[in-house]
This record gives sequence, C-alpha cells and structure tokens, in this order.
Amino acid sequence: MNSEQANPADADISRQSRHRESRQDAPIFPRFHWESLAPFLLLAVLLLFLMSGFFLLFYDLSDLEGSFSQFLLLSSTGSLTLSLLLGFFFARRRSAALHQITFFVQRFLQGETGNSTLIHRTDEMGDLANALNRMTADVQEKIETLSSDKAKSIAILSGMVEGVMVLDGKGEVVLTNAPFEKMFGFSPTDLSGRYYYERLRHHTLNELIKEVIHTGRSLSKTIELEGPPPQYFQVQASVAMFPPHRFVALVFHDITENKRQDQIQKDFVANVSHELRTPISVIKGYIETLSEGRVEDQAQAKTFLDIIEKNSTRLENIVLDLLQLSRIESGLDPVRPGQVSLLDGVQKNINLLTSLVRKKNLRLTVTVPPTLQIWVDPEKLDQVLTNILDNAIKYTPEQGEVKIHALEEESDIRITIEDNGIGIPRKEHARIFERFYRVDRTRSRELGGTGLGLAIVRQVVEAHGGKVRVQSEIGKGSKFILKFPKHSSIEGVNRN
Repeated sequence: MNSEQANPADADISRQSRHRESRQDAPIFPRFHWESLAPFLLLAVLLLFLMSGFFLLFYDLSDLEGSFSQFLLLSSTGSLTLSLLLGFFFARRRSAALHQITFFVQRFLQGETGNSTLIHRTDEMGDLANALNRMTADVQEKIETLSSDKAKSIAILSGMVEGVMVLDGKGEVVLTNAPFEKMFGFSPTDLSGRYYYERLRHHTLNELIKEVIHTGRSLSKTIELEGPPPQYFQVQASVAMFPPHRFVALVFHDITENKRQDQIQKDFVANVSHELRTPISVIKGYIETLSEGRVEDQAQAKTFLDIIEKNSTRLENIVLDLLQLSRIESGLDPVRPGQVSLLDGVQKNINLLTSLVRKKNLRLTVTVPPTLQIWVDPEKLDQVLTNILDNAIKYTPEQGEVKIHALEEESDIRITIEDNGIGIPRKEHARIFERFYRVDRTRSRELGGTGLGLAIVRQVVEAHGGKVRVQSEIGKGSKFILKFPKHSSIEGVNRN
C-alpha cells in the first residue's frame, strides 16, 4: 500500500501486469455452458411462428403450396441459424465473464489478493466485477494494515528487555517474546497453544497466574529461579479486556543485578564496620591499659605502642583506600591518560617491592617489549600494578615465582601477572573484586591487606575502558589478566 501511494503510476503498471498474468493463467477457451443457449432457441422458435403467420395471412396458399414449404424450410433454417449464432456469441461472452470472475475468486481464496477483474461492461456482470474489485482493494488494505500492526508489535516485543507472556482467559499461552523464552529456556514452539501450567514448573508463579485469572485483579510479586546462579524477577500481572475476550499479560523484570547490588551493599556495610571496629578496639584496649599505668616494663609498653601504631596504620590505609575507591567511582578522580613506557612502569613498581621479593627469595620474570607504549594515567597504573604484584608476592611461598608478561594485541594492550602461589577457589573468582571480600580473612589481615586492593584495580581498569579477570586454581597459583584499550580507544572514552 505504501508503494502505491508513493508512485501511483508504477502501482497501476504493477496491477495491470498482475492482471495480465491472471488472464494468462486462465484457459483460452473457457468452459461453455450450453444451457445459456435456451433463451435464444426459444427466440428462434418464436421468430419461426411469427414469419409463418405473416406468410399465411398475406399469401394465397392454394397457389403457393410448394413455395410455402420452401419458404417455411428456409425461414426456419435461417432463423434457427441466426438465433444459434447470436445465442452462441452472447452466451460465450457471458460465460467468459463468469469464468473470469470465478477464476478471480478462486485466486483470491488462495491468498492472491493483489489481483482484480478486468471486465469493462455496463451490465450486471460489470457491476459484479466492480463490486469484487472494490472488495479486493478493501481486503488488501486491511491485510496490509494488520500486517503492519503485527510487525510493529513484534518489533516492540523483540526490542524489550523485559520478558512478556500473554495468556487467554483459560490460561492458554497466546504470545511470548524472546527475552521471556531466554529467561526460562524455552523455544517459541514450546509454549504456543499450551496451557501455562503444562510448561511452567514454578509454584509461586503459577499461583500468581491462577489468582489473576480467577480474580481479574492486577498483582505483582518477586520470584526466584534457582541457579546457579539464582535469578530474580519482578513479575507484573494485569488483565486486559477486549469483549468478549479477556487476556492476562505478564511482564518479567530481571532484578537479579539489583538484588546482587543490594547484597553487596549489605556485605559492604557489615564488612567495613567489622574492618574498622577491629583496629579501633585494639587501639582503644591498649591505650586504656597504658593510660591506667598498669604497664611498668618499658619493653612491654614499647610493644603495646607498636601494636597501636600498626593498627593505626591499618585503620589509616582502610580509610585512604575507601576514599580513593569512592573518588574513582564518583568520577571525582578522573583518568588523566598519557603515553607511558610499560616496561618503565613495571620496573618502577618492582623496585618498590624488591625487599619483599628478596625476603622470600622469589624468582621474578619480566617479559615486556622495551618499545611497548601504553596510554594510561601513570599514577593509576602504579596503583594497579602495586596491588596485584603485592598480592602475588604475599601469597606465593618462599622460592616461588612471579611472572609479568605484556604484549600488544589488535585493539588492546594485554598485561598478565602470574604466580605459583596458593591459588583462589573457582567459586570465589566472581567475588574477589568486591570491596572487603577476602578468600581467607585471617591470613589477609595478618599480611596487612585492607580488602580493597582488587576493588580499586577493577575500578581503575574499567575507568580506562579496559577489563580485568582472574584464572586460578587451589595450589596452582593465580593469573591476573589486564586489558587496556589502545590510544584511540582511550581518546574516544575520554571524549564521551
């Protein structure tokens, strides 16, 4: 319909072409209906009687007995022949029109709605053909409108992030979209024409649907799909009335990430409270002991003061890391990239940790091309390398090995820091970059960690438009893989 509106001439040519094809498909000699000749045969007999009566009225039969017989024979034959010829002509013309209309209707029933009958007559056949043409145009317009509406609905449903399922009043599935099918692991054919309780094996969801169908009230409920990992959905069920039909529409909002963030926030509050309370309690206890004068031995007093200093330093580090993490997340400490020699950056941070490396007699291997340049914020690169190298050294046993490897890929600079230390359980990989999350809390505190180092690493790398991940197994060490975009990608991130 849109193309016809845009160019009527082309549309008319197209329709005429289809009409010619339709006429070519029809037989050249349509089936002839001999009963159509009955009126003309009756006319021939009537003409014959009229001519015979005329002849009997005006001529002397006694003299023209032979001539009358001849005339009667000739006139009868001529009238019959003329009537047959006229009858054949008109009957064939009418039969052809009927056949074309019949052929048109048959093609219309087969779904070919773009054709029309090319009958240009002023009799009832013409009226019938015009009526059929108008009907075809109306049906074609309605079909195109329905097709357009259906395409729009499909596009809207497919583009939605939320899952959608529509049921009729009896609970039979009428419609689902791709996100819903992905949520529950169905294919489009698994649900169509089936009742919801035949395929959905979720008691809470089924009870919600059942209540909405029976009461006709809109309801909302949070459901959980068992994992791993578990998924959470906020389901909004409402009733739509299209008399005499009634439908139930269910919209599934994925709130898994919201739940995860809520849990992280709760864990963070609990962890930060614990992390701050522990050194504060230690400091407070030793200060009370010293202030009450119960320590007479100077050596013991010095020990107490050292413990207070150690916990004060730990408390300070926690606060500083929290402030640093908060500034990065809030954008108050933006990335200020510059071109840096990666090898120089690595060597600088290794020099800061040399005493720890020597103390544990570790082998440190650096494989970084001298010419490799990376476009990063130098200070933030130091934070990343220091945190990961410090962890690698702390959690690697004596005479172990730490490797630093870097290479240039098609669109990224890849940095790998690998150790053969104690390793990290696979189930902990997804959480080690969370704030205050520790695999071994006691060991981490003994080694002086704040529990925020890897959280800072992730925030810094992501602020550069990069990614960080870990590969590790218990007893086989850990491998941290950092990917920083090249110069052009970082420029694009900063401009945005």
